[in-house]
Amino acid sequence: MKHALLAVFLIGALTLPWEASPVSAAASDKEVSGNLVVDGRTVPLEHAYLDVTDPDEPIVVLSDKPLAAEAVPFIPEKLVKDDQLHAIAFSLSRKDGKLTNTFGKVYCPGHELGVGLGRVEEGIVSLSVTRNDASEVDGIVATVKPVKLSYIEYAFSMDFHARVAGEAKKK
Repeated sequence: MKHALLAVFLIGALTLPWEASPVSAAASDKEVSGNLVVDGRTVPLEHAYLDVTDPDEPIVVLSDKPLAAEAVPFIPEKLVKDDQLHAIAFSLSRKDGKLTNTFGKVYCPGHELGVGLGRVEEGIVSLSVTRNDASEVDGIVATVKPVKLSYIEYAFSMDFHARVAGEAKKK
């Protein structure tokens, strides 16, 4: 019976790659749990960073490769192109934990300058924040449905735990 349930779960997880992972970022050693699906390619994102240059609207960056503190939040085009980096970056309100229109991009090879996430009012991306303090933000960020533009298609769902860029992981 357990094997049958596991098989059903795995089949469901494979058919909906943009759905949220059932593993909480807080309950795992990873900073991010989830995938970015871009042009049909699934890329697991594992690293989370928080830029608090503007403390009222911090920027969260989720990436598939580690980033130096100076690359957060404005990821250099060279990193995306040369290192084949994939990342998502978005700003949120410190006051209410909601997405803001200040910053929002998906980075991937072929789109080194980043593809905009659209305006918050369009409802393309949802954000649910469970922690929002001066040095850490936890939550779930996801596309509501796959985004299909003439030059790119993407979807994502990430459970994340972001810390101020450059700070060591807390045990």
